Amino acid sequence: MGKFGTTMKTEIPGHGAIWAARLFEDLKAEGFRENEILRDTGLNRQSFLGEDRVLAFDKIARLFENAAELKSDDLIGFKRGQCREAKRAGLLAYVGLSSPTVADYIKNIARFRRVFSFAAEIDVTELDAEGKMYWRYSVPETVNRRQYNEFGAAATIKDLRRMTNRDITPLRLEFRHPRNANTRDLERFFGCPIKFAARNNMVQFKPAHLSLPLHTSDDHLLKVLIRHCEIVLASHKSTKPNLVTQVEREIVDRLASSNAQQDAIAAALGLSSRTLSRRLADMGTSFHEIMDELRKSLALRYLKDSDIPQSEIAYLLGYANLSSFSTAFKRWTGEPPSSLRKEVRVSS
Repeated sequence: MGKFGTTMKTEIPGHGAIWAARLFEDLKAEGFRENEILRDTGLNRQSFLGEDRVLAFDKIARLFENAAELKSDDLIGFKRGQCREAKRAGLLAYVGLSSPTVADYIKNIARFRRVFSFAAEIDVTELDAEGKMYWRYSVPETVNRRQYNEFGAAATIKDLRRMTNRDITPLRLEFRHPRNANTRDLERFFGCPIKFAARNNMVQFKPAHLSLPLHTSDDHLLKVLIRHCEIVLASHKSTKPNLVTQVEREIVDRLASSNAQQDAIAAALGLSSRTLSRRLADMGTSFHEIMDELRKSLALRYLKDSDIPQSEIAYLLGYANLSSFSTAFKRWTGEPPSSLRKEVRVSS
C-alpha cells in the first residue's frame, strides 16, 4: 500500500487521554511514584483531569512505554487492550457499538475517528475488496508507540468478539514496530500469523467476519449519533500532519527501495526541492537531519526489539551494505551495532 534528534518546531496532534489516565491511576495504586510514571512525558497529575481530556499523542505513547519499563512487562499494552472498557471512549465508541455489522463498525470508527483523536489515521479503502484495515499515528517516527499499537489492536479485536459473540480471528496482522519476545502470546490471542517490523500496521479480516451482525446495533441511535458526530467534526479546526511527519512517512516508505531522495519526496508532497528545504529550515531542521535521526531511531528499535539480522536492518534503512550501516551507527553511538545487541542479550 505504502500511503502511509533534530531541533524543530513540531506540533503533535491530540488524542483522547482516557486510557492514559486510567493507566496513570492504576500505576499509582500499585505504589509507583508519580515522577517515575510520568518521566520524560511532560505530563503532571493535572494533565488527566476531565473525562474528555485530550493530550499530545507522543506523551500518551511515552506513558505506556514507561509503564512497560516500570513493571518489566513488555506486553502491558497488549494486556490492557484486552480489558479496555470501550464505552469510556464516549461518542466514538457508541457510534461503533450502534453499527449494524463488523464492517460498518470499522468504517464508522475510521470516518469519525477525529471525534476522539487527531493523531490516529485509519485507511479502509481495501476493506471491502481484501478485508484490510491500515492504521497509524500522525506523529514523528521517533515516537515509540509499540505499547499503544498493541493496546489498540488487542482492544479492537476483543471489542469485536464481545459485540458479535464470535471468536473473530484475523487472517493476518502486521505491526510497524519490531518485537523479538513474547510473540507467541500475541499470536495465541489474535489467532493468526503476525509480522513485526512491517511496512504498515495492518489487520486483514476474514470476509465472513466482516458481515457478522453486532448484537449492540441500534439503527435509530446510530443515525442520531452520526449526526452529532458530524456537528462535532464541523466545529473542529481541521489539521494537517506536520511537514516533518509527512517527510518522515515518505522516507520510511522509500528507504528499503533506496529511493528516499529529497527530490522524489518533495515531488510526492507537491513541492520543489528548494521549497521543501526552505520550509524545513524554517522549522529548524533539514532533510538530511530528518533522514539521519529517523535512521538512528529505527536502527536502535530494530536492534533492541527484534532479531532481524544486521544485514537486513542495513537494507531496511536504505544502506548499500552492512559496512555503511555500521559506520553510521558508530557515528551515532560511538559503538558498532553488534555491541548494542550484545548488551540487550546480556540484560535480558
